[in-house]
Amino acid sequence: MIKMINQDSFEAAKEYCQGDPFGCRILAAMLAYGTDKPFAQFWTQHEGDSADGSITAVISRLDTAMTVCAKGKYDEEELDCFIQANMGYIGALRPAREGETANGLVMRLAKRKNVVSSSDAEINPEISDVYAVMEECAGTGFEVPRFDDFYSDMIYRKKAKTVLSAIVRADGMPAACGAVHISPGTALLTICACVPDKRGKGYAGKVVNALLDRCADRDVYLMCMPSLHDFYAKFGFLTTGGFVY
Repeated sequence: MIKMINQDSFEAAKEYCQGDPFGCRILAAMLAYGTDKPFAQFWTQHEGDSADGSITAVISRLDTAMTVCAKGKYDEEELDCFIQANMGYIGALRPAREGETANGLVMRLAKRKNVVSSSDAEINPEISDVYAVMEECAGTGFEVPRFDDFYSDMIYRKKAKTVLSAIVRADGMPAACGAVHISPGTALLTICACVPDKRGKGYAGKVVNALLDRCADRDVYLMCMPSLHDFYAKFGFLTTGGFVY
């Protein structure tokens, strides 16, 4: 059974999401937006045909992006039908199932490596500076949202303290940026970008280290394409699973 989350079921959903990268993505949004916004909706899937059954998955939809946190067995057919009804061909970001070909990797920080000085990184800079880097990366496999959507989302998350961002400058201009979504006990690296003509000079590494410095009390995860495995492995991230979307 799938049921929309309200204030009465918020705490149970929050507890289920903790300690999981997909759950961090959902929970950071839920803590920022609450459960009463038409563009930010959240559901729980329950075992059996009653909302009294144990939670088997938590689902979020933020505008046109849907995410699924499912840690164990769940009703895959029901969930797939629910995603199809809500998202159509767009689908949802969710953990890869056993035997399923993953689109990308889920990685977790194990033991930090390649720790370099991040003193020149700016923490929580102007949102427009973060976006400036992202915009420079358009067309290189990096998906760039509309500025108004990105700005509004970051404002909500900053107020709720569920996001942390950083930039590093070169010649006075933003050269690399990064951001993590934050939930109790867990952080998820969601953005890491460097303008094309500044790559290979360590700017992105400084951003990653700056964010990791400030997430030392949390388990840190990320989701990336397989081609980026070696870059993140340099910092101590290990593959723990896969995702599909």
